Amino acid sequence: MGVILLLLSLILAQGNGFVVKPSDLTPYWQTYARTRGAPAGIEEKREILMNYLGDYLLYKRAKELKLDEDKDFRENWEEAKAEVTRRCEKEKISRARCEEILRRLKRTLLISRIVETKVVPRIKITEAEIDRMVMAHERKKGGKKLTRENVIRFLKESKQAEALSGYIEELMDHYKVKINEKALEKLALYPPAS
Repeated sequence: MGVILLLLSLILAQGNGFVVKPSDLTPYWQTYARTRGAPAGIEEKREILMNYLGDYLLYKRAKELKLDEDKDFRENWEEAKAEVTRRCEKEKISRARCEEILRRLKRTLLISRIVETKVVPRIKITEAEIDRMVMAHERKKGGKKLTRENVIRFLKESKQAEALSGYIEELMDHYKVKINEKALEKLALYPPAS
Protein backbone atom coordinates (compact mmCIF):
# COMPACT_ATOMS: atom_id res chain seq x y z
CA MET A 1 0.00 0.00 0.00
CA GLY A 2 2.96 2.34 0.41
CA VAL A 3 3.08 2.60 -3.38
CA ILE A 4 -0.30 4.33 -3.35
CA LEU A 5 1.22 7.18 -1.36
CA LEU A 6 3.31 8.04 -4.38
CA LEU A 7 0.64 7.24 -6.91
CA LEU A 8 -1.95 9.57 -5.46
CA SER A 9 0.18 12.64 -5.24
CA LEU A 10 -1.70 15.77 -6.16
CA ILE A 11 0.54 18.61 -7.14
CA LEU A 12 -0.37 22.23 -6.67
CA ALA A 13 1.26 24.60 -9.12
CA GLN A 14 2.66 26.87 -6.43
CA GLY A 15 4.72 23.95 -5.15
CA ASN A 16 2.53 23.19 -2.15
CA GLY A 17 2.01 19.59 -3.16
CA PHE A 18 0.45 17.07 -0.84
CA VAL A 19 0.13 13.33 -0.81
CA VAL A 20 -3.12 11.50 -0.32
CA LYS A 21 -2.69 8.57 2.04
CA PRO A 22 -4.76 5.40 1.70
CA SER A 23 -6.33 6.17 5.08
CA ASP A 24 -7.58 9.48 3.62
CA LEU A 25 -9.47 7.64 0.90
CA THR A 26 -10.80 4.75 2.99
CA PRO A 27 -14.15 6.40 3.84
CA TYR A 28 -14.61 7.31 0.16
CA TRP A 29 -13.84 3.75 -0.99
CA GLN A 30 -16.26 2.39 1.61
CA THR A 31 -19.06 4.76 0.64
CA TYR A 32 -18.59 3.96 -3.03
CA ALA A 33 -18.53 0.22 -2.35
CA ARG A 34 -21.68 0.40 -0.19
CA THR A 35 -23.65 2.31 -2.79
CA ARG A 36 -22.32 0.93 -6.08
CA GLY A 37 -20.08 -2.05 -5.43
CA ALA A 38 -16.30 -2.29 -5.51
CA PRO A 39 -14.66 0.26 -7.86
CA ALA A 40 -12.89 -1.58 -10.64
CA GLY A 41 -11.83 0.77 -13.42
CA ILE A 42 -9.88 3.98 -13.66
CA GLU A 43 -13.03 6.12 -14.06
CA GLU A 44 -14.54 4.82 -10.82
CA LYS A 45 -11.27 5.38 -8.99
CA ARG A 46 -10.99 8.85 -10.51
CA GLU A 47 -14.47 9.62 -9.20
CA ILE A 48 -13.46 8.51 -5.70
CA LEU A 49 -10.32 10.63 -5.83
CA MET A 50 -12.28 13.63 -7.14
CA ASN A 51 -14.82 13.25 -4.31
CA TYR A 52 -11.95 13.32 -1.83
CA LEU A 53 -10.35 16.28 -3.60
CA GLY A 54 -13.66 18.17 -3.69
CA ASP A 55 -14.13 17.71 0.06
CA TYR A 56 -10.49 18.66 0.68
CA LEU A 57 -10.86 21.90 -1.27
CA LEU A 58 -14.23 22.77 0.26
CA TYR A 59 -12.81 22.22 3.74
CA LYS A 60 -9.68 24.23 2.96
CA ARG A 61 -11.78 27.13 1.65
CA ALA A 62 -14.17 26.98 4.63
CA LYS A 63 -11.19 27.22 7.00
CA GLU A 64 -9.75 30.16 5.05
CA LEU A 65 -13.11 31.93 5.23
CA LYS A 66 -13.16 31.13 8.97
CA LEU A 67 -16.62 29.61 8.71
CA ASP A 68 -15.78 27.54 11.79
CA GLU A 69 -15.67 30.80 13.76
CA ASP A 70 -19.21 31.74 12.71
CA LYS A 71 -21.53 32.02 15.73
CA ASP A 72 -24.23 29.72 14.30
CA PHE A 73 -21.67 27.12 13.28
CA ARG A 74 -20.02 27.17 16.71
CA GLU A 75 -23.37 26.75 18.47
CA ASN A 76 -24.38 23.85 16.22
CA TRP A 77 -20.94 22.28 16.58
CA GLU A 78 -20.95 22.51 20.38
CA GLU A 79 -24.39 20.91 20.51
CA ALA A 80 -23.36 18.09 18.13
CA LYS A 81 -20.08 17.58 19.98
CA ALA A 82 -21.87 17.25 23.34
CA GLU A 83 -24.32 14.71 21.88
CA VAL A 84 -21.56 12.60 20.28
CA THR A 85 -19.48 12.72 23.47
CA ARG A 86 -22.49 11.54 25.51
CA ARG A 87 -23.09 8.68 23.08
CA CYS A 88 -19.42 7.70 23.13
CA GLU A 89 -19.48 7.54 26.91
CA LYS A 90 -22.78 5.64 26.96
CA GLU A 91 -21.57 3.10 24.39
CA LYS A 92 -18.08 2.93 25.94
CA ILE A 93 -16.33 3.99 22.74
CA SER A 94 -12.64 4.64 23.28
CA ARG A 95 -11.52 8.23 23.63
CA ALA A 96 -9.31 7.98 20.53
CA ARG A 97 -12.18 6.60 18.43
CA CYS A 98 -14.56 9.25 19.77
CA GLU A 99 -12.07 12.01 18.90
CA GLU A 100 -11.81 10.59 15.36
CA ILE A 101 -15.60 10.59 15.06
CA LEU A 102 -15.71 14.20 16.28
CA ARG A 103 -12.95 15.26 13.87
CA ARG A 104 -14.80 13.75 10.90
CA LEU A 105 -18.11 15.19 12.05
CA LYS A 106 -16.69 18.70 12.38
CA ARG A 107 -15.12 18.42 8.93
CA THR A 108 -18.44 17.24 7.46
CA LEU A 109 -20.37 20.05 9.16
CA LEU A 110 -17.88 22.63 7.92
CA ILE A 111 -18.12 21.30 4.36
CA SER A 112 -21.92 21.47 4.65
CA ARG A 113 -21.62 25.05 5.87
CA ILE A 114 -19.59 26.19 2.87
CA VAL A 115 -22.05 24.45 0.56
CA GLU A 116 -24.89 26.32 2.29
CA THR A 117 -23.13 29.68 2.00
CA LYS A 118 -21.36 29.45 -1.38
CA VAL A 119 -23.22 26.86 -3.46
CA VAL A 120 -26.90 26.92 -2.49
CA PRO A 121 -27.28 30.67 -3.23
CA ARG A 122 -26.26 29.93 -6.84
CA ILE A 123 -29.31 27.72 -7.38
CA LYS A 124 -32.09 29.42 -9.31
CA ILE A 125 -35.34 27.66 -10.15
CA THR A 126 -37.90 29.38 -12.33
CA GLU A 127 -41.66 28.89 -12.43
CA ALA A 128 -41.28 28.01 -16.11
CA GLU A 129 -38.91 25.13 -15.26
CA ILE A 130 -41.35 23.81 -12.67
CA ASP A 131 -44.30 24.07 -15.06
CA ARG A 132 -42.39 22.34 -17.89
CA MET A 133 -41.42 19.44 -15.63
CA VAL A 134 -44.94 19.01 -14.25
CA MET A 135 -46.44 19.01 -17.78
CA ALA A 136 -43.79 16.66 -19.15
CA HIS A 137 -44.46 14.22 -16.31
CA GLU A 138 -48.22 14.36 -16.92
CA ARG A 139 -47.69 13.58 -20.64
CA LYS A 140 -45.30 10.71 -19.88
CA LYS A 141 -47.38 9.16 -17.10
CA GLY A 142 -50.76 9.45 -18.78
CA GLY A 143 -52.14 12.37 -16.78
CA LYS A 144 -50.65 11.36 -13.45
CA LYS A 145 -49.73 14.54 -11.59
CA LEU A 146 -46.38 15.31 -10.02
CA THR A 147 -46.52 17.70 -7.08
CA ARG A 148 -44.78 21.05 -7.40
CA GLU A 149 -43.00 20.33 -4.10
CA ASN A 150 -41.48 17.16 -5.53
CA VAL A 151 -40.44 18.98 -8.71
CA ILE A 152 -38.82 21.76 -6.70
CA ARG A 153 -36.98 19.24 -4.50
CA PHE A 154 -35.76 17.34 -7.59
CA LEU A 155 -34.62 20.53 -9.34
CA LYS A 156 -32.84 21.78 -6.20
CA GLU A 157 -30.96 18.49 -5.85
CA SER A 158 -29.91 18.33 -9.48
CA LYS A 159 -28.99 22.00 -9.65
CA GLN A 160 -27.07 21.76 -6.38
CA ALA A 161 -24.97 18.95 -7.84
CA GLU A 162 -24.22 21.12 -10.89
CA ALA A 163 -23.48 24.21 -8.78
CA LEU A 164 -21.25 22.21 -6.44
CA SER A 165 -19.31 20.77 -9.36
CA GLY A 166 -18.84 24.28 -10.77
CA TYR A 167 -17.72 25.66 -7.41
CA ILE A 168 -15.19 22.85 -6.98
CA GLU A 169 -13.83 23.61 -10.46
CA GLU A 170 -13.46 27.26 -9.40
CA LEU A 171 -11.59 26.14 -6.28
CA MET A 172 -9.32 23.93 -8.39
CA ASP A 173 -8.50 26.99 -10.52
CA HIS A 174 -8.12 29.20 -7.43
CA TYR A 175 -5.67 26.79 -5.79
CA LYS A 176 -4.05 25.86 -9.11
CA VAL A 177 -4.67 22.16 -8.59
CA LYS A 178 -3.17 19.73 -11.04
CA ILE A 179 -3.66 16.00 -10.83
CA ASN A 180 -0.78 13.72 -11.62
CA GLU A 181 -2.49 11.82 -14.46
CA LYS A 182 0.24 9.17 -14.74
CA ALA A 183 -0.18 8.42 -11.06
CA LEU A 184 -3.94 8.20 -11.51
CA GLU A 185 -3.54 5.66 -14.34
CA LYS A 186 -1.31 3.54 -12.11
CA LEU A 187 -3.88 3.76 -9.32
CA ALA A 188 -6.19 1.51 -11.34
CA LEU A 189 -3.69 -1.30 -10.69
CA TYR A 190 -4.02 -1.02 -6.91
CA PRO A 191 -7.34 -1.91 -5.30
CA PRO A 192 -8.05 -0.45 -1.86
CA ALA A 193 -7.51 -2.47 1.28
CA SER A 194 -10.59 -4.38 2.36
